[in-house]
Amino acid sequence: MQRADRAGLVLLAACLGLFTVFVQTTQTIGTLGAVRADLGLDSADLVWVPSTYTLVVASFVLGAGAFADRWGRRRIFLAGTLAMAAGGVVLVCADGLPAVLAGQAVAGLGGALITPSSLALITNAFPDPRRRAGAISAWAAASGLGLAIGPITAGLALRWSTWQTAFWLGPAIAALAATAALLGVSESRVEGGRLDWAGQLLATTGLALLVHWLIDGGRHGYLDGRPLAAAVTAAVLLAAFAVVELRLRQPLLDLRLMRDPSYSAALLLAATVLFGFVGLSLLQVLWLQQVRGLTALQVGVQLLAEFGTFILASVAAGLLGRRFGAAPLIVTGLLLAAAGAALFATVEPTDAFGGYALSLVVFGFGCGLANAPSTALAVGHVPRGKEGAAAGTVNAARQVGAVLGTSILGTLMTSRFEERLGGLGRPRPQDVARAFTEAVGHAVSIGAVVLLAGTAAAVGLLALARRNRPAPVVLLPAPAERAEAVALSAPDSVQG
Repeated sequence: MQRADRAGLVLLAACLGLFTVFVQTTQTIGTLGAVRADLGLDSADLVWVPSTYTLVVASFVLGAGAFADRWGRRRIFLAGTLAMAAGGVVLVCADGLPAVLAGQAVAGLGGALITPSSLALITNAFPDPRRRAGAISAWAAASGLGLAIGPITAGLALRWSTWQTAFWLGPAIAALAATAALLGVSESRVEGGRLDWAGQLLATTGLALLVHWLIDGGRHGYLDGRPLAAAVTAAVLLAAFAVVELRLRQPLLDLRLMRDPSYSAALLLAATVLFGFVGLSLLQVLWLQQVRGLTALQVGVQLLAEFGTFILASVAAGLLGRRFGAAPLIVTGLLLAAAGAALFATVEPTDAFGGYALSLVVFGFGCGLANAPSTALAVGHVPRGKEGAAAGTVNAARQVGAVLGTSILGTLMTSRFEERLGGLGRPRPQDVARAFTEAVGHAVSIGAVVLLAGTAAAVGLLALARRNRPAPVVLLPAPAERAEAVALSAPDSVQG
């Protein structure tokens, strides 16, 4: 098989794998109402159905990148597809909350293994910076496609069968991804070195407790006893993790890479994009269901305006990046996303699709334009051989951003809604709809502010990187590995 054909199969496998990771997110959101009714869950239990998946992904994704580098990217990717398929099968057979949470946890482990290993497979298969950026754009578009298809499959399942049926899609696509990987992906790894087990334990436990604080605190109050204890313990563990990593020659997370402002900016941007995209998407789904009274299938169809433009923008970013560079695309994308969020914040309870369609299109296009370049920017600023660890780091930032988006914006919306209802006495249905719409608008406005703040901070870091960029003559006497790392951070690699 020719190299181009093999690279095509690598890209296919990576995109199919990432598709399963994100389709799981919106499938779960789309079936929440049916799960609650079928299993008789209260709100405190229901919140853990989607949160368990996110918790496991965010906790293990950083370590998964290092495992992929050491044990083999293809091997870890295949293990991830197996776990994703197994989690889906458990959900299909679930008849109670413990089984649902178990299925979500197993699928979350699969998502944690797939996300960094799929990106590492791409960076290894596409050494040319320009072709790599195009491949990463296609990979990022797969996440938008998964987010778009999830509500539709959930809606179709609820219309013709049960909520469990929706989760057959994950195992089926995971099987296709595994087949493509077995046929076209060669094994690659970093030879030598030992795994950083202390770092793995500290990072995984610290991130798990941090995410638990975000989720549990959103429900009970961030300064309540149990969430606060989790936050303090997480801070101690993550501080210990930083100390351990700085003392190791081959750490799980090379914190010294943070000295490169471009790399730090890329991590901040990746987190900001997912904060806005996932957080606001959840609010949009809730508003469409609770205020507009749409079914899960109708919600999925309407949100194609957003997710479809996300996909188109992700593909366009790969082409535009060659001409304009990554930084202008990211900044433009986040500004458009903030504008789309601001438009949606003005929505009225009586608005039909035409009243908010433009906000969905602008927001989706902006997030898609910024998503792939932020990932390419991070991976392009690490020495060759550390792609898996870098992929794990940037995807950990993305997942933490997603958790922050759903937990913080969801909490702001819930608090404002309860506050508005408390002053209405016996509210009429139209009063409830207006209160809910106002609460969603408040949370969406905060999301727009976060998008702008993240953009401003990242622009400052990128400007600092431009001022500190070494002159080209420095490349001549540099050792081979350092020369390659510097070459990857040159303007062409950022643009490509």
